[in-house]
Amino acid sequence: MALYETIRFYPRPALLKPLIKYFWVFESRGPVALNHTILPVSNIDLIFNLGAPNVYEKAGKIHPSPADAYFSGLRSKPITMIQSGRILTLGAAFFPTGFFPFSGIPVSEFKDKTVSLEDILPCQTQRLLQALHHADRIPAKVKVLEDFFVSLLEKNRDEKRRVPGDTRCLLNRFGTENTGVRSFCSNHGVHPRTLERMFNRYVGTSPKGYLRLSRFQSTLNHLLKADQVPLTRLAQDLDFYDQPHFIRDFKAFTGASPSRFLREKKAIIQLSRPHLKESVIP
Repeated sequence: MALYETIRFYPRPALLKPLIKYFWVFESRGPVALNHTILPVSNIDLIFNLGAPNVYEKAGKIHPSPADAYFSGLRSKPITMIQSGRILTLGAAFFPTGFFPFSGIPVSEFKDKTVSLEDILPCQTQRLLQALHHADRIPAKVKVLEDFFVSLLEKNRDEKRRVPGDTRCLLNRFGTENTGVRSFCSNHGVHPRTLERMFNRYVGTSPKGYLRLSRFQSTLNHLLKADQVPLTRLAQDLDFYDQPHFIRDFKAFTGASPSRFLREKKAIIQLSRPHLKESVIP
């Protein structure tokens, strides 16, 4: 039997589907000791730790988690999570523009920071954590999260918290067209500074920063899925200027060269996808 597993639940309320990709639960069967690297991603995860306390190592320094409910802004460097005991962690993985409507704060203010949810939602956070602890089964805990996020949206209908539909479409298009900032702005009639403001406000980083994160995630997916990957060809396929540029970018996000990453790939797969299951709430 596996020591731990991750289960995904996709949101059911229509209000949440454009904003939250999925909820996830990471649970151990008993006491375990974890010490693994968390790599940068292009979206925010809101995390609820209902199990043993954890700490993070960043740049050689140990930092306690700021609270039992917290999130990290978009990161440019890896961090290491250390946790010993029984693990029960829930999370909400947002789409790139999905977090802003719940906070109403420009997402770039959280870049490279780990923030307690109580700092931005002081009245609701403790009640939410109590409800999560009291819910006896995992589907019931996920239902608590769904109800919480729906209630936030219904209470905060201020236009300033909304991401305009045309803005969301433009930002999503930028992530899929795989062009440079200048070309994209020219093709869509938007000024580069306007695009920069949109990305910082709604996504949490600059357009170039978002492209770097997205390209890194594409690189990571290739390396995790393939048995053998010629690095020179991968660098070309992902439009890196040259192989040294590819290696430098990859090392900045992971702390390791691609060749070292490949040697350790088996362990990384086990930690990044620990017995992933997908489920639905009955």
